[in-house]
Amino acid sequence: MLNLLHVYYEPLPSGQTTHILSLARRLDSKLYRQTVVLPDWLKTSIAAFQQTGVEVVPLPLRKFWWPPHAVAALAGLVRRGKADLVHVHSQEAGLAARVIVRLAGARRVLYTPQTIDIRQVRWQRLYMWAECALAQITDVIVSVNEADRQRLIGWGVPAGKVVTVPNGIDLEACVASVDGLAWRRQLGVEAQGPLVMQVGRLSPQKDPLAFVEGAAQVMRTHPEAQFVLVGEGSLAQELAERIGVLGLERKVRLAGWQPQAAHAMAAAQVVTLTSRWEGTPFSLLEAMANARPVVATKVNGCPEIVEEGVTGFLTPPGDWAAWAGRVSDLLGDPQRAMAMGRLGRERVETEFSWPKMVARLQALYLGLAETAPGRGAEG
Repeated sequence: MLNLLHVYYEPLPSGQTTHILSLARRLDSKLYRQTVVLPDWLKTSIAAFQQTGVEVVPLPLRKFWWPPHAVAALAGLVRRGKADLVHVHSQEAGLAARVIVRLAGARRVLYTPQTIDIRQVRWQRLYMWAECALAQITDVIVSVNEADRQRLIGWGVPAGKVVTVPNGIDLEACVASVDGLAWRRQLGVEAQGPLVMQVGRLSPQKDPLAFVEGAAQVMRTHPEAQFVLVGEGSLAQELAERIGVLGLERKVRLAGWQPQAAHAMAAAQVVTLTSRWEGTPFSLLEAMANARPVVATKVNGCPEIVEEGVTGFLTPPGDWAAWAGRVSDLLGDPQRAMAMGRLGRERVETEFSWPKMVARLQALYLGLAETAPGRGAEG
C-alpha cells in the first residue's frame, strides 16, 4: 500500500478542496493510504474529508507564515512514514511545504499549483524565480492546463518535470437532485426570468465587480434578467455598495457560500466566469456538466475548456462590455444557448471526466513510487 500525503492551502473552500476531496473519495483505498493536511479554519472541508475515511490533519497554516509547531507537525508526518509520496497542492502551500517535506526526508514530491499567476503583479518575477528554484527539489509539477505548462517551461523549469493533467469532475455529483425552482428559492431570486450565475470567491482574482458592471449593461436590453453571485470573499462589501449605487438591489443577488454550489447551476440559463487569471476552473466544468452555456474570460486554461462559439464564449479579462454582449447574445437566443449547453456536457464527458484524470494521476503516483529511493510502493 502506498502512503500518499496531500498538503494544501486555501483561504475559503473552493477548487482546491473540490479537487483533493475527489482524490480522497476516488483513489482505491486498497492501494492508497491517504492523509490530508489543510488549514485548521476550513471546518466544513475538514468534516467533508473525515467522511471519506482518510486521515485528516488540520494545522494552523497561514498564507505567508506557518508557525513552528505546524512545520514540525508536517515534518513529523513524513518522518513517521506517512508519506511515500507527498502531493502538494496550491501556490501558497507549494512555497513552504516542498522545502519542509524534503528536509524531513520525503522520497518523492509532486506539486500542483492550479494557477501560476499571482495577484500582486509586481511580485510575479520573484514568484517565477521561486518556482524555478523549487522545481529543483520537486519530482513532478502537474500543470492543470497546457498553456501554463508551456509558460513554466519558458520560465526555466525543466520540461521533463512538467506534465499536463487537466482537472476532472464527477459528472453525476455535479448535477442537481432538485429542480431549478427550488434552487431559486434557496438563492433568494425570483421564479420567473432568465438567471445569470457566477460561482467563485468574491476576490480580485475572480473580478466579480466586472460581473456587476456587466449586469447593469445587460439590463438595458434584457430588463427581465436576474443575476446571482455565489461565494464569499474580501470584496463582498464593495460589491454590495456598487450594486446599491447602480440601483440593482432587486436584480443582482449576493447569495453567499453554498455547500452544493454546482447544483445551484440548475437554476441558471447562463453561467459565467470573469476571472483575471485561472487554472482549469471547476466552476466552468460544473456548469458544462449541468448542460449550461458559459461566458468566460480568455485566460490560462479557460480556452482549453470552452470551445468558442460551440459550448460558450470567451471574452478579454476586464472587458465587462464584451462579457455583457455575449451574455445578451445567449439570453436573446435560448435555443442556441440550450444547444451550447448540450455540447458542453458532451465535451466534459469526453475530456474532463474523473476516470481520465484519476488514471493519469495514478500512473504518475505509481511510476514515482517504483523509482523512489528506499522503500517503494509497499507499505
